[in-house]
Amino acid sequence: MTATEFQINEVFDIAARGGLVVVGDSRPGEFLGLPTLYDAGTGHPIHVLGVDHPTPRTRRTGETILVVDRADAAYAEVGRLWRTTPGGS
Repeated sequence: MTATEFQINEVFDIAARGGLVVVGDSRPGEFLGLPTLYDAGTGHPIHVLGVDHPTPRTRRTGETILVVDRADAAYAEVGRLWRTTPGGS
């Protein structure tokens, strides 16, 4: 089975939200349901709280919006790669 990857493009910490809002590209394809993700570099599990509704921008760009636990802030950085299979380098 091929792992789905999520490349982080932007991160927002909006106080009124229940977690960090992380915008990125998922490949190949989209997530079905709530994904289980791991940081590609360390294997650290990412606690995804939800997949947010698309916005006009994400509909145009094909990006995905995830809401993740603030405890994972160290792994939610622009350029970071997460994937659906564990394992780090």
